[in-house]
Amino acid sequence: MEVQAIEDMFSVAVAASAEGRLDDAEAAFRAVLVMSPGHDEALFGLGLALMQTRRFAEAVEPLARAAAAPDAEPIRRQCLAQAQFLTGDFAGAAATFAAAEAVEPVPEGARLTWARAAAYAALDSASAQEALDLYAGIAGATAEDPETVARESFGILVAFQRLDAARALGAWLEARNPADTIRAHELRVLVEPGIDKAPPSYVEALFDGFAERFDHQLVDMLGYEAPALLADMVASHRQQFDRILDLGCGTGLAGPHLKRFGGRLTGVDLSSGMLAKAAERGGYYALVQDEAVAFLESNSGAFDLIVSADVLIYFGDLAPLFAAAAAALPSGGLMAFSTELGQDGWTLLPSARYAHGDAYVRASASGFRIVERLETPLRREGADVTVGCLYLLERL
Repeated sequence: MEVQAIEDMFSVAVAASAEGRLDDAEAAFRAVLVMSPGHDEALFGLGLALMQTRRFAEAVEPLARAAAAPDAEPIRRQCLAQAQFLTGDFAGAAATFAAAEAVEPVPEGARLTWARAAAYAALDSASAQEALDLYAGIAGATAEDPETVARESFGILVAFQRLDAARALGAWLEARNPADTIRAHELRVLVEPGIDKAPPSYVEALFDGFAERFDHQLVDMLGYEAPALLADMVASHRQQFDRILDLGCGTGLAGPHLKRFGGRLTGVDLSSGMLAKAAERGGYYALVQDEAVAFLESNSGAFDLIVSADVLIYFGDLAPLFAAAAAALPSGGLMAFSTELGQDGWTLLPSARYAHGDAYVRASASGFRIVERLETPLRREGADVTVGCLYLLERL
């Protein structure tokens, strides 16, 4: 009877997983494991369900147990290695991929992840060139261009706080292309944490190159919801605005959420590539290429509502921005924005973004009163979630 119950529950789990009902699948796989703790197929299914919900750290343990089962298929080791990679255990991922390869060849896509994992682990003791050579040796004919690998790897290593390895790759990239504005600033950030503002040339170049994949990366991959959350915060206090500014509008992600307020919407951004995407999305009365503070200073009293999602993270000192925003709003005008949550003052993070303490934001927002503040997850970052703050301010 118990064997039949296990089989029935396992069938329920498999069916739920196949239908994309991942919460139900997880619950059913866990129920199987209560009845049969060593059920390797249920362990594997649970690990895959956790992977699909991006709970990579939780997925490692059941996948490791499933991969350790006698006569386990190589795919189990490959999935375990992917989970280890996505939690920043690069040495563990490389070793697991190597164990899978000993049984049967690792497929092309997984081989590229294996190559990167091995290279990242090697950077603990080897030079950047040696690590990239190791990458090429494992990737073989499918190897990507070394500079592409190094650029993408730099960001991944920073996200996982592997800063010495990131510095090594950054120096390698800078030596090959000293004119690369993006890499020069991101490397400088790792050695000069006192920089008080991201250079406009860096922000423009960064987002021009990011425009095509911006929406997919932020919304689909990182779970980014700040524009919707800010619009909801504003709507809970006021429903109508005549003149709205989407400051740092990017690809126009906030546009559909700001439409509810009925006013004329202007978007401002440094990146022409981002503005082109915002124009494709539509909904804007005007789109302007300009730096945030400069635009605000030249548009005194021009707006009733300013919304700024993920813009203050490129400013350390917020006083000039708040002063310019206060000048651009009438008394009673609102400003809604997001920050990354810091401790005291402002902090330049290895990601080249800034975090701000709440007390610092309050002290810097001269000319405003805080209407509402909400701490919330902003996006996934490596194996962690970036916690931010949403603010709604009213012009005094």
